Amino acid sequence: MSAGQIHHSNGYTDHILRPRALRQMNPSSLRGHSEDGSLMPHGALEALDTGVSSGRSTPIPPDAPPSAQSISSARRQVRAQQKHRIFPTVEYAARFSHFDPRSEHQDFRGFFSLFWIGLAIMVITTMLRNIRDTGYPMRVRPWNQFTINIWELALSDGAMVVSTILILPLHRLFRASNGWLRWGKAGMAAQSLYQGSWLIFWVSWPFLLNWTWTAQVFFTLHTLVMLMKMHSYAFYNGHLSETRRRLSELDEPETASTASAIRYPSSKSPLSQLSQAEDVKKHEDEKEALAQLREDLAIELTSPLGHVTYPQNLTSWNYVDYVLCPTLCYELEYPRTPRIVKSELLYKILAVFGCIFLLTITSEEFILPVLQESASRLERIESISEFALVLAESVSQLLFPFMVTFLLVFLVIFEYVLGAFAEITCFADRHFYSDWWNSCDWLEFSREWNIPVHHFFRRHVYSASRPHLSRPMATLITFLISAIGHELVMGCITKKVRGYGFLAQMSQLPIVMLQRTKWVKGRKVLNNVFFWISMILGLSMMCALYVLV
Repeated sequence: MSAGQIHHSNGYTDHILRPRALRQMNPSSLRGHSEDGSLMPHGALEALDTGVSSGRSTPIPPDAPPSAQSISSARRQVRAQQKHRIFPTVEYAARFSHFDPRSEHQDFRGFFSLFWIGLAIMVITTMLRNIRDTGYPMRVRPWNQFTINIWELALSDGAMVVSTILILPLHRLFRASNGWLRWGKAGMAAQSLYQGSWLIFWVSWPFLLNWTWTAQVFFTLHTLVMLMKMHSYAFYNGHLSETRRRLSELDEPETASTASAIRYPSSKSPLSQLSQAEDVKKHEDEKEALAQLREDLAIELTSPLGHVTYPQNLTSWNYVDYVLCPTLCYELEYPRTPRIVKSELLYKILAVFGCIFLLTITSEEFILPVLQESASRLERIESISEFALVLAESVSQLLFPFMVTFLLVFLVIFEYVLGAFAEITCFADRHFYSDWWNSCDWLEFSREWNIPVHHFFRRHVYSASRPHLSRPMATLITFLISAIGHELVMGCITKKVRGYGFLAQMSQLPIVMLQRTKWVKGRKVLNNVFFWISMILGLSMMCALYVLV
């Protein structure tokens, strides 16, 4: 039996989709989970109730307009074959994360257990030292950082999230307009203006209230997440509104444009291997071309799973569900599990608080004392050599604590927080990260350590730039926007604008170019060692520079 296959008692073989597995090219092969937690066989997903009427039980009248007939036909065909869609799409499938007990990636499970044993030893020794020094196992000071501004944070965060729902009536306004407010004219500019004003207001809000850095960082990160969600929802539905408008215009082909639909590469295809000229279809007669155009536009309006068609999705419940789903890229429909596994949800919630506890211990016992001592020494230095020595000592003492902090932040976000929201929403695709620890360069790391953000930047920044810019320039723009976001977060933590984080992220591009030269490319062990050294050294150095300089 090959890896990834499970033979059930009823005779069928279950090909479980897991990280690193080849993606299914046929949407009908996407499966949900059965009651025992395994994935359903091919075709069983269609039997799941999505909660949205697909309209498949309602026959299309013989005198229905061609646009309605095209949509009905598209719903049948989209479940039978996968095509390149006009708007760059993200392929979602039911699959497990690397650290899920049901995952096939079990060969490093021992090291995962050893990691937690090591952290337990660290906590025990820290508590014993605190009992010796203070008489108490825990210090009280760090917990004040989480209790100050707690109610202001909760109310402000709720107001920030609720304010994003304004894009739904805005989109309905753009969709209903036949004049300058339609999406293809001033609608896109109006949406962009609203997003920019929204971002400036909510990023400035914590500074006006003078919150602690912990509250401000959480609020800023959540604000950026909601900005990306809002952008994806607005721009994808804006594209669909224009597609729907054009399909309706084809009911009277004498006055409508019959130019072939422009096709962009989907997220699974290397952009360098596709071009618009390859996908432009040549038809022998005008009637066949019109039918093909109707089919292309109708398929674009139908979800990849084939159960939902635009504009059925324009409801408040659909938007709330999207906000709760652990993804940054909006789709008409996502693969779902049949139910919430309460034990799994409870485990992930407890793991979130456990990781926060460990992060607090690490910060209080191993990071803050080093920074405080170094700041005190820097006040008495008299030469550049002494300054360099203090900075080098601080960086060396922060190497191990920041490596632990980085790994804990990764686990709490991508394994436990996103996993908990996936369980709450029955979101079946748990592939939030890949084996980034085997990365050989920073581009590979950026693709695999944070897959939701990678999908967003590829779909809404890189792919949106490619029709207008060359591939290197589109890559540069993508890194530039990402670097600005990272610098914003560092500014919220330290209340300083230094640009160290921005420069560090932008320097990854020339480093990648160096690693891909013929002298270095292919040396996987060497490149992976270089990646880890630069990762660990970079984190501690960034902290020391922002705090001490």
